[in-house]
Amino acid sequence: MSDDTHRRAGVGEHTAAARRVLLTPPVPGTLAHGPRITAAVRAAELTGQPGLAARYLAMTPRGAVAPDPALTGAVRDFTDRVTLAPGAAGPGLLRALTARGLDAPAVVALAQICAFVAYEARVASGLALLDGEPAAESVEHSPAPSPAGPRPPSAARFTLDELSWRPRIPAVDADALTAGQRAVLDAHATLSAASPYYRTLLHDPAALDHRTHVYNAVMYGRGGLPRAERELATLLVSRANGCVYCASVHGRKYALLSRDEATALRVLREGGDALADARGRALARFAEAQTSTPPRGGPAEVAALRAAGLTEAELTDLVHAVALFGWANRLMLVLGDAEPLRRPDADVPRDDARESCSRTPDRNPRTGDA
Repeated sequence: MSDDTHRRAGVGEHTAAARRVLLTPPVPGTLAHGPRITAAVRAAELTGQPGLAARYLAMTPRGAVAPDPALTGAVRDFTDRVTLAPGAAGPGLLRALTARGLDAPAVVALAQICAFVAYEARVASGLALLDGEPAAESVEHSPAPSPAGPRPPSAARFTLDELSWRPRIPAVDADALTAGQRAVLDAHATLSAASPYYRTLLHDPAALDHRTHVYNAVMYGRGGLPRAERELATLLVSRANGCVYCASVHGRKYALLSRDEATALRVLREGGDALADARGRALARFAEAQTSTPPRGGPAEVAALRAAGLTEAELTDLVHAVALFGWANRLMLVLGDAEPLRRPDADVPRDDARESCSRTPDRNPRTGDA
Protein backbone atom coordinates (compact mmCIF):
# COMPACT_ATOMS: atom_id res chain seq x y z
CA MET A 1 0.00 0.00 0.00
CA SER A 2 1.38 3.43 -0.88
CA ASP A 3 1.51 6.15 1.74
CA ASP A 4 1.51 9.65 0.29
CA THR A 5 0.99 11.41 3.60
CA HIS A 6 4.46 12.94 3.27
CA ARG A 7 3.18 15.06 0.38
CA ARG A 8 1.44 17.30 2.89
CA ALA A 9 4.21 18.36 5.26
CA GLY A 10 3.59 17.16 8.78
CA VAL A 11 0.51 15.01 8.16
CA GLY A 12 2.28 11.69 8.66
CA GLU A 13 4.35 13.01 11.57
CA HIS A 14 1.37 14.45 13.45
CA THR A 15 -0.84 11.45 12.71
CA ALA A 16 1.77 9.22 14.34
CA ALA A 17 2.13 11.64 17.25
CA ALA A 18 -1.65 11.74 17.77
CA ARG A 19 -1.67 7.94 17.85
CA ARG A 20 0.99 7.92 20.58
CA VAL A 21 -0.51 10.59 22.82
CA LEU A 22 -3.97 9.05 22.60
CA LEU A 23 -3.08 5.39 23.10
CA THR A 24 0.04 5.53 25.27
CA PRO A 25 0.19 8.92 27.03
CA PRO A 26 2.81 9.18 29.80
CA VAL A 27 0.05 10.01 32.30
CA PRO A 28 -3.17 8.29 31.18
CA GLY A 29 -5.34 9.63 33.99
CA THR A 30 -8.61 7.83 34.74
CA LEU A 31 -8.58 6.19 31.29
CA ALA A 32 -5.72 3.68 31.57
CA HIS A 33 -3.70 2.38 28.65
CA GLY A 34 -5.65 -0.89 28.52
CA PRO A 35 -9.09 0.55 27.70
CA ARG A 36 -7.52 3.05 25.33
CA ILE A 37 -5.98 0.22 23.31
CA THR A 38 -9.19 -1.82 23.58
CA ALA A 39 -11.23 1.03 22.08
CA ALA A 40 -8.78 1.61 19.23
CA VAL A 41 -8.60 -2.09 18.33
CA ARG A 42 -12.38 -2.43 18.39
CA ALA A 43 -12.92 0.68 16.24
CA ALA A 44 -10.34 -0.48 13.67
CA GLU A 45 -11.90 -3.93 13.45
CA LEU A 46 -15.37 -2.48 12.94
CA THR A 47 -13.99 -0.25 10.19
CA GLY A 48 -12.55 -3.22 8.30
CA GLN A 49 -8.88 -2.54 9.07
CA PRO A 50 -7.45 -5.56 10.94
CA GLY A 51 -3.91 -4.43 10.12
CA LEU A 52 -4.47 -1.20 12.03
CA ALA A 53 -6.09 -3.15 14.85
CA ALA A 54 -2.96 -5.31 15.14
CA ARG A 55 -0.77 -2.21 15.10
CA TYR A 56 -2.74 -0.69 17.96
CA LEU A 57 -2.69 -3.92 19.94
CA ALA A 58 1.09 -4.09 19.60
CA MET A 59 1.30 -0.70 21.34
CA THR A 60 -0.03 -2.15 24.61
CA PRO A 61 2.53 -1.24 27.29
CA ARG A 62 4.11 -4.06 29.26
CA GLY A 63 2.39 -4.63 32.55
CA ALA A 64 -0.85 -2.93 31.50
CA VAL A 65 -3.52 -3.81 34.06
CA ALA A 66 -6.74 -5.39 32.84
CA PRO A 67 -9.55 -2.83 33.25
CA ASP A 68 -12.63 -3.33 35.36
CA PRO A 69 -15.16 -5.44 33.38
CA ALA A 70 -17.89 -2.85 33.87
CA LEU A 71 -15.66 -0.12 32.46
CA THR A 72 -14.67 -2.40 29.58
CA GLY A 73 -18.34 -2.86 28.73
CA ALA A 74 -19.01 0.90 28.82
CA VAL A 75 -15.97 1.59 26.64
CA ARG A 76 -17.06 -1.06 24.15
CA ASP A 77 -20.63 0.29 23.98
CA PHE A 78 -19.29 3.80 23.47
CA THR A 79 -16.84 2.68 20.79
CA ASP A 80 -19.48 0.72 18.89
CA ARG A 81 -21.93 3.61 18.79
CA VAL A 82 -19.39 6.27 17.90
CA THR A 83 -17.82 4.07 15.22
CA LEU A 84 -20.97 2.69 13.62
CA ALA A 85 -23.60 5.39 14.17
CA PRO A 86 -22.07 8.70 15.28
CA GLY A 87 -25.22 10.61 14.37
CA ALA A 88 -27.10 8.60 17.00
CA ALA A 89 -24.59 9.13 19.80
CA GLY A 90 -26.73 10.66 22.53
CA PRO A 91 -25.60 12.15 25.85
CA GLY A 92 -26.41 8.88 27.65
CA LEU A 93 -23.17 7.46 26.25
CA LEU A 94 -21.15 10.02 28.19
CA ARG A 95 -23.15 9.49 31.36
CA ALA A 96 -22.39 5.77 31.20
CA LEU A 97 -18.67 6.58 31.10
CA THR A 98 -18.74 9.05 33.99
CA ALA A 99 -20.76 6.52 36.00
CA ARG A 100 -17.75 4.18 35.65
CA GLY A 101 -15.34 6.74 37.05
CA LEU A 102 -14.07 8.56 33.95
CA ASP A 103 -13.54 12.29 34.39
CA ALA A 104 -13.89 14.93 31.65
CA PRO A 105 -10.31 14.56 30.31
CA ALA A 106 -10.77 10.79 30.05
CA VAL A 107 -14.11 11.15 28.26
CA VAL A 108 -12.58 13.58 25.76
CA ALA A 109 -9.60 11.25 25.27
CA LEU A 110 -11.89 8.29 24.53
CA ALA A 111 -13.91 10.35 22.06
CA GLN A 112 -10.67 11.44 20.41
CA ILE A 113 -9.49 7.81 20.17
CA CYS A 114 -12.65 6.63 18.42
CA ALA A 115 -12.66 9.66 16.12
CA PHE A 116 -8.96 9.35 15.35
CA VAL A 117 -9.32 5.69 14.38
CA ALA A 118 -12.17 6.67 12.06
CA TYR A 119 -9.70 9.01 10.35
CA GLU A 120 -6.70 6.70 10.25
CA ALA A 121 -8.79 3.74 9.05
CA ARG A 122 -10.21 5.79 6.17
CA VAL A 123 -6.79 7.04 5.16
CA ALA A 124 -5.61 3.43 5.01
CA SER A 125 -8.77 2.42 3.16
CA GLY A 126 -8.62 5.26 0.65
CA LEU A 127 -4.93 4.78 -0.15
CA ALA A 128 -5.58 1.06 -0.62
CA LEU A 129 -8.30 1.89 -3.14
CA LEU A 130 -5.92 4.12 -5.08
CA ASP A 131 -3.53 1.14 -5.23
CA GLY A 132 -6.29 -1.12 -6.56
CA GLU A 133 -6.85 -2.94 -3.28
CA PRO A 134 -10.15 -3.37 -1.38
CA ALA A 135 -11.39 -0.53 0.78
CA ALA A 136 -11.93 -2.83 3.74
CA GLU A 137 -11.87 -6.45 4.75
CA SER A 138 -15.12 -8.26 5.48
CA VAL A 139 -16.32 -7.42 8.96
CA GLU A 140 -18.56 -9.56 11.09
CA HIS A 141 -20.23 -7.41 13.69
CA SER A 142 -23.61 -6.78 15.17
CA PRO A 143 -25.59 -3.93 13.65
CA ALA A 144 -25.30 -0.59 15.35
CA PRO A 145 -27.53 -0.60 18.43
CA SER A 146 -30.86 1.17 18.27
CA PRO A 147 -30.32 4.79 19.25
CA ALA A 148 -31.15 5.52 22.88
CA GLY A 149 -30.71 9.21 22.19
CA PRO A 150 -31.30 11.54 19.23
CA ARG A 151 -31.66 9.94 15.82
CA PRO A 152 -29.61 11.19 12.87
CA PRO A 153 -31.15 14.41 11.55
CA SER A 154 -33.44 14.48 8.56
CA ALA A 155 -32.41 16.50 5.52
CA ALA A 156 -34.83 19.21 6.67
CA ARG A 157 -32.60 20.00 9.67
CA PHE A 158 -29.51 20.79 7.61
CA THR A 159 -28.97 24.50 7.12
CA LEU A 160 -26.47 27.08 5.93
CA ASP A 161 -27.44 29.29 8.87
CA GLU A 162 -24.74 29.82 11.46
CA LEU A 163 -25.22 27.63 14.53
CA SER A 164 -23.77 27.49 18.01
CA TRP A 165 -22.42 24.42 19.79
CA ARG A 166 -22.95 23.52 23.44
CA PRO A 167 -20.71 20.93 25.14
CA ARG A 168 -22.23 18.00 27.03
CA ILE A 169 -19.40 18.00 29.57
CA PRO A 170 -17.85 21.01 31.31
CA ALA A 171 -15.38 22.76 29.04
CA VAL A 172 -12.04 23.99 30.36
CA ASP A 173 -12.34 27.37 32.08
CA ALA A 174 -10.88 30.00 29.76
CA ASP A 175 -9.57 31.92 32.79
CA ALA A 176 -7.83 28.92 34.33
CA LEU A 177 -5.82 27.43 31.48
CA THR A 178 -2.69 25.49 32.30
CA ALA A 179 0.58 26.43 30.68
CA GLY A 180 0.25 23.42 28.37
CA GLN A 181 -3.26 24.35 27.30
CA ARG A 182 -2.27 27.98 26.68
CA ALA A 183 0.75 26.84 24.63
CA VAL A 184 -1.50 24.83 22.30
CA LEU A 185 -3.81 27.80 21.75
CA ASP A 186 -0.85 30.09 21.11
CA ALA A 187 0.65 27.63 18.61
CA HIS A 188 -2.36 27.69 16.25
CA ALA A 189 -3.97 30.77 14.74
CA THR A 190 -7.18 28.79 14.13
CA LEU A 191 -7.76 28.02 17.83
CA SER A 192 -9.40 30.32 20.34
CA ALA A 193 -10.25 30.16 24.04
CA ALA A 194 -13.55 31.84 23.14
CA SER A 195 -14.71 28.62 21.50
CA PRO A 196 -16.52 26.13 23.77
CA TYR A 197 -15.57 23.38 21.30
CA TYR A 198 -11.85 23.98 21.55
CA ARG A 199 -12.08 24.47 25.32
CA THR A 200 -13.72 21.04 25.48
CA LEU A 201 -10.93 19.47 23.40
CA LEU A 202 -8.38 21.24 25.63
CA HIS A 203 -9.07 18.59 28.25
CA ASP A 204 -6.52 16.66 26.12
CA PRO A 205 -4.24 19.43 24.82
CA ALA A 206 -1.64 17.17 23.22
CA ALA A 207 -4.28 15.43 21.09
CA LEU A 208 -5.77 18.79 20.10
CA ASP A 209 -2.34 20.07 19.10
CA HIS A 210 -1.56 17.18 16.74
CA ARG A 211 -5.12 17.09 15.39
CA THR A 212 -4.91 20.79 14.50
CA HIS A 213 -1.63 20.27 12.62
CA VAL A 214 -3.28 17.49 10.59
CA TYR A 215 -6.47 19.49 10.03
CA ASN A 216 -4.71 22.61 8.78
CA ALA A 217 -2.41 20.68 6.45
CA VAL A 218 -5.24 18.66 4.92
CA MET A 219 -7.75 21.49 4.53
CA TYR A 220 -5.51 24.49 3.80
CA GLY A 221 -2.35 23.09 2.22
CA ARG A 222 -1.32 24.67 -1.08
CA GLY A 223 -1.96 22.99 -4.41
CA GLY A 224 -3.62 19.66 -4.95
CA LEU A 225 -7.39 19.39 -4.70
CA PRO A 226 -9.00 22.85 -5.05
CA ARG A 227 -10.14 24.31 -1.74
CA ALA A 228 -13.77 24.41 -2.85
CA GLU A 229 -13.72 20.68 -3.58
CA ARG A 230 -12.15 19.90 -0.21
CA GLU A 231 -15.03 21.80 1.38
CA LEU A 232 -17.53 19.98 -0.84
CA ALA A 233 -16.11 16.64 0.31
CA THR A 234 -16.35 17.63 3.97
CA LEU A 235 -19.89 18.90 3.45
CA LEU A 236 -20.90 15.56 1.94
CA VAL A 237 -19.23 13.56 4.72
CA SER A 238 -20.82 15.75 7.40
CA ARG A 239 -24.24 15.28 5.84
CA ALA A 240 -23.77 11.50 5.63
CA ASN A 241 -22.68 11.34 9.28
CA GLY A 242 -25.58 13.52 10.41
CA CYS A 243 -23.42 16.37 11.72
CA VAL A 244 -25.67 19.42 11.32
CA TYR A 245 -23.06 21.77 12.78
CA CYS A 246 -20.19 20.73 10.49
CA ALA A 247 -22.50 20.64 7.46
CA SER A 248 -23.52 24.23 8.22
CA VAL A 249 -19.93 25.48 8.57
CA HIS A 250 -18.56 23.69 5.53
CA GLY A 251 -21.66 24.29 3.45
CA ARG A 252 -21.08 28.02 3.90
CA LYS A 253 -17.39 27.68 3.09
CA TYR A 254 -18.16 25.68 -0.05
CA ALA A 255 -20.79 28.23 -1.08
CA LEU A 256 -18.31 31.08 -0.65
CA LEU A 257 -15.37 29.39 -2.38
CA SER A 258 -17.47 28.05 -5.26
CA ARG A 259 -19.63 31.19 -5.43
CA ASP A 260 -22.63 28.86 -5.67
CA GLU A 261 -24.86 28.95 -2.62
CA ALA A 262 -27.74 27.37 -4.54
CA THR A 263 -25.74 24.18 -5.11
CA ALA A 264 -24.64 24.12 -1.47
CA LEU A 265 -28.29 24.24 -0.41
CA ARG A 266 -29.22 21.46 -2.84
CA VAL A 267 -26.38 19.28 -1.52
CA LEU A 268 -27.64 19.79 2.02
CA ARG A 269 -31.09 18.62 0.94
CA GLU A 270 -30.21 15.86 -1.52
CA GLY A 271 -26.58 14.87 -1.03
CA GLY A 272 -24.37 14.10 -4.02
CA ASP A 273 -27.38 13.61 -6.32
CA ALA A 274 -27.69 17.40 -6.39
CA LEU A 275 -24.43 17.82 -8.31
CA ALA A 276 -24.79 18.23 -12.06
CA ASP A 277 -21.20 17.85 -13.28
CA ALA A 278 -19.39 14.53 -13.67
CA ARG A 279 -16.45 15.58 -11.47
CA GLY A 280 -18.72 16.64 -8.62
CA ARG A 281 -20.80 13.47 -8.86
CA ALA A 282 -17.67 11.29 -8.83
CA LEU A 283 -16.30 13.15 -5.81
CA ALA A 284 -19.64 12.77 -4.01
CA ARG A 285 -19.94 9.08 -4.78
CA PHE A 286 -16.49 8.43 -3.36
CA ALA A 287 -17.01 10.61 -0.26
CA GLU A 288 -20.36 9.06 0.60
CA ALA A 289 -19.13 5.49 0.06
CA GLN A 290 -16.02 6.02 2.21
CA THR A 291 -18.06 7.55 5.02
CA SER A 292 -19.82 4.23 5.62
CA THR A 293 -18.53 1.88 8.30
CA PRO A 294 -16.77 -0.12 7.04
CA PRO A 295 -15.91 2.00 3.97
CA ARG A 296 -17.49 0.65 0.79
CA GLY A 297 -15.65 2.47 -1.98
CA GLY A 298 -14.48 0.33 -4.88
CA PRO A 299 -12.75 0.38 -8.26
CA ALA A 300 -15.76 2.02 -9.90
CA GLU A 301 -15.56 5.04 -7.59
CA VAL A 302 -11.83 5.49 -8.22
CA ALA A 303 -12.23 4.99 -11.99
CA ALA A 304 -14.94 7.67 -12.08
CA LEU A 305 -12.67 10.12 -10.26
CA ARG A 306 -9.80 9.49 -12.64
CA ALA A 307 -12.11 9.74 -15.65
CA ALA A 308 -13.28 13.10 -14.30
CA GLY A 309 -9.69 14.33 -14.42
CA LEU A 310 -8.48 14.14 -10.82
CA THR A 311 -4.70 13.84 -10.58
CA GLU A 312 -2.96 11.52 -8.13
CA ALA A 313 -2.21 14.48 -5.85
CA GLU A 314 -5.89 15.50 -5.92
CA LEU A 315 -6.99 11.94 -5.22
CA THR A 316 -4.70 11.77 -2.19
CA ASP A 317 -6.07 15.07 -0.91
CA LEU A 318 -9.60 13.78 -1.35
CA VAL A 319 -8.80 10.62 0.61
CA HIS A 320 -7.47 12.70 3.50
CA ALA A 321 -10.29 15.27 3.49
CA VAL A 322 -12.93 12.53 3.60
CA ALA A 323 -11.04 10.70 6.35
CA LEU A 324 -10.48 13.90 8.34
CA PHE A 325 -14.20 14.47 8.73
CA GLY A 326 -14.68 10.99 10.06
CA TRP A 327 -12.62 12.48 12.91
CA ALA A 328 -14.16 15.96 13.06
CA ASN A 329 -17.81 14.90 12.86
CA ARG A 330 -17.49 12.33 15.63
CA LEU A 331 -16.05 14.88 18.05
CA MET A 332 -18.79 17.39 17.29
CA LEU A 333 -21.59 14.82 17.49
CA VAL A 334 -20.43 13.01 20.62
CA LEU A 335 -19.17 15.83 22.82
CA GLY A 336 -21.88 18.44 22.26
CA ASP A 337 -25.02 19.64 20.51
CA ALA A 338 -25.67 22.09 17.69
CA GLU A 339 -28.14 24.83 18.54
CA PRO A 340 -29.64 27.84 16.75
CA LEU A 341 -27.51 30.95 17.06
CA ARG A 342 -29.18 34.10 18.30
CA ARG A 343 -27.12 37.26 18.25
CA PRO A 344 -27.62 40.95 17.35
CA ASP A 345 -25.48 40.76 14.18
CA ALA A 346 -27.29 37.72 12.73
CA ASP A 347 -28.04 39.62 9.53
CA VAL A 348 -24.40 40.51 8.81
CA PRO A 349 -23.35 38.87 5.50
CA ARG A 350 -21.06 35.85 5.73
CA ASP A 351 -17.56 36.65 4.46
CA ASP A 352 -15.06 34.37 6.23
CA ALA A 353 -13.88 31.45 4.08
CA ARG A 354 -11.66 30.15 6.89
CA GLU A 355 -14.37 29.82 9.56
CA SER A 356 -13.34 26.91 11.75
CA CYS A 357 -15.48 24.08 13.07
CA SER A 358 -15.72 26.05 16.30
CA ARG A 359 -17.38 29.08 14.70
CA THR A 360 -14.22 30.99 15.63
CA PRO A 361 -12.99 33.33 12.86
CA ASP A 362 -9.45 32.73 11.70
CA ARG A 363 -7.05 35.32 13.09
CA ASN A 364 -4.74 34.91 10.10
CA PRO A 365 -6.99 34.50 7.05
CA ARG A 366 -5.63 33.15 3.78
CA THR A 367 -6.98 33.45 0.30
CA GLY A 368 -7.22 31.26 -2.75
CA ASP A 369 -6.00 27.68 -2.42
CA ALA A 370 -3.70 28.37 0.55
